[in-house]
Amino acid sequence: MVPRFVWRVINLVAMIAMLLTLNVAIPGIAASAKNDEKHRIVVVAKDSAEFAKLRDEVKAKGGRILKEEAQVFQLVIEGTASLKNELAASPHATGVALDRIVKIVPPEQQPAAGPNTTPSLNRIDLGKASKPNQVNPDPAFDLKGLMWDFDRIQAPKAWKITTGKPAVLVGVADTGLDFTHSELASKVIDVVDFTDTEDPPLCTTYFGYSDADFATMFGGPEKTDWNGHGSWIGGNIAAALDGVGINGIAPNVGLVALKISQWCGYAYDSEILDAFLYAADHGINIVSISFGGYLDLTDPEQKLIFDQYINTVAYARSKGTLIVAAAGNEHLRVGPGGKVLSHGPLTAPGTSAADFADLFGWYENPGGIPGVVDVASTGNVVNPTSETCSDETANNINATCKPVSDPHQPFGAGKQNQLAYYSNYGPRIDVAAPGGARKFNLPYWDRGGTPGFPYTPDDGTNAWETFSITSNWALEIPCFVNLGPEFYADECYSTIQGTSMATPHVSAVAALIASANPRARRNPALLEFLLKESAKEIEGNKTPGLSASDTSSGDFSGLPCDTGYCHLGGKAISDREAYGAGLVNAYNAVK
Repeated sequence: MVPRFVWRVINLVAMIAMLLTLNVAIPGIAASAKNDEKHRIVVVAKDSAEFAKLRDEVKAKGGRILKEEAQVFQLVIEGTASLKNELAASPHATGVALDRIVKIVPPEQQPAAGPNTTPSLNRIDLGKASKPNQVNPDPAFDLKGLMWDFDRIQAPKAWKITTGKPAVLVGVADTGLDFTHSELASKVIDVVDFTDTEDPPLCTTYFGYSDADFATMFGGPEKTDWNGHGSWIGGNIAAALDGVGINGIAPNVGLVALKISQWCGYAYDSEILDAFLYAADHGINIVSISFGGYLDLTDPEQKLIFDQYINTVAYARSKGTLIVAAAGNEHLRVGPGGKVLSHGPLTAPGTSAADFADLFGWYENPGGIPGVVDVASTGNVVNPTSETCSDETANNINATCKPVSDPHQPFGAGKQNQLAYYSNYGPRIDVAAPGGARKFNLPYWDRGGTPGFPYTPDDGTNAWETFSITSNWALEIPCFVNLGPEFYADECYSTIQGTSMATPHVSAVAALIASANPRARRNPALLEFLLKESAKEIEGNKTPGLSASDTSSGDFSGLPCDTGYCHLGGKAISDREAYGAGLVNAYNAVK
């Protein structure tokens, strides 16, 4: 019998597949728009004394205030382009900008992900009983190779000292947390929805549906996670230690859903800033964020937004909140202040020149913002290629075998903890953590290989990417159910990759530090110091940067690389620029 949930996922396929394959661009609201059209605008006052005067001016001139963020002298308003121009000349304002739209830090460009891409939603009977140890981790830890990332940061050893304290709170600034999932039901302390001030509402405007629409269609709670990304992160941090499925790295800390995005994975910069301010003012110790983008500081409006990130992060740290952010998945070299020092990003073969934007000289945010812990991603192990591969094992998106005849070969075969092929790197990186990579640590178009279990049973339960839960209502993150007797039946788990996945590992280790060391609990400087000081130095990275000269076709896709930057090549990235202070280590951090 097919579980009820599976039928619900199948019914979504036609609708969601259509939406996700549209490849809809989400541009900023055009500055040249008609003067009578309404826009979402960020207005920043010169100081606290001018803030009230600016607010009164906005009201007097017909603007609608959506949000007041007095901590950083910021108003988010709805108004016309004419009003924006008037406020730019106000003696009370230091600057005005259209509210920019950013998105989830995406994995490599690949075919549209969603429930319809899940290879199988049938029961996979793993048939292995759990084996208790001193802290009795949940039974998924006894499945060979599945929870490799926890071992790599010595989380099980750290649990002998602490599994976290409920008084320590981690805010997940993302698509929400699925409080209906058994792994999170006891862990989500609060849900704070920042999307209720969206005007225009992003998912509805660009994709036609809101979370409320899906709640009506399928009966789930509107404020849950309809994307799945946020719940993966929440599960990695603090999934319940309850004898079923998995547990998080810090299973006894509390989670707060800072819901900055609905199901489509887009958010306004002001929503992210608002989430940081809320966390700072409500005693949230750590914020884990895997959203972001890049800003061109030659544009005064983008420079204003960048400065507001700086001010907001500084405010959060002054109030005792540490922000941990994904470095990004464009395989760019990022320097001090977040400045991009290399050309790119990693680009799928077949991309037209019109669709390629070189990010050299732009600035990464929020990961690159001073005071944010910027996190790079490492893989499990780089697998070697083979003299012989059958079509079934090589010629598909989840290849388990890569021929030695392929033009693009793995770097550092047999080595663990290599910089993931997609991960940003450079002098700005603070620490690294497991975020996973395809089996051969190459993009899918160069036959990078499978994510591992449960996409294919060929490698048993080994995961090359990283495994956690996802939302039971996920529309974009693939949902695997009924994986075996170790897991909650008819509830969603998933294997995915990215600096998005590395980031919660660091957030969770920070939460363990705050649990074991009360002095660090509201002291971001000490917390960051201990994270870096306890990290394990990694030597021998072989992953290179992007090749500007290799314009050959993709090994698997066969599409041409007319724009360049589709393949890795050249000199290996230094260990310091790959890992920062090193790979986070939970045991060293709490002992």
